[in-house]
Amino acid sequence: MKSVRTLVTICLLIAATTLFAQTQNRQLLTAKIPFNFSVGNSSLPAGDYSISTVLPERMIRIDSADGQHSVILKTLPNYASSPSGNSRLVFNRYGEEYFLAQVWVAGENVGRNPILSGRAMESAKKGSSPQTMTVAAKLSHR
Repeated sequence: MKSVRTLVTICLLIAATTLFAQTQNRQLLTAKIPFNFSVGNSSLPAGDYSISTVLPERMIRIDSADGQHSVILKTLPNYASSPSGNSRLVFNRYGEEYFLAQVWVAGENVGRNPILSGRAMESAKKGSSPQTMTVAAKLSHR
């Protein structure tokens, strides 16, 4: 009976450790975004933001500096032939709406492309070509 309790306790500890590890994140960038924008199904106001990876690393978290806004979303890898020379966020603008399209970290050859929301796909289907807007970002201390 004691060995069963010990085994159950060990299984619970492993499960808790796994859940904790999945919520850990690594801060990548900070940026001042001068316009309102959308990412995933969320709309965020202009302001200062930090971008972090969330395990598994195909997810990113975007947090406003004031702590009022936070979004976690899935991304797709965007491979480049050479490492990025600078850190930046790339937005697609359709009409007056900005959608986060890419996240690049200086020194890495893999960018992150957030999966498009339904609203972004609708805007793209209307036929107008997006205007691209790039916002410089600062590397966070790793």
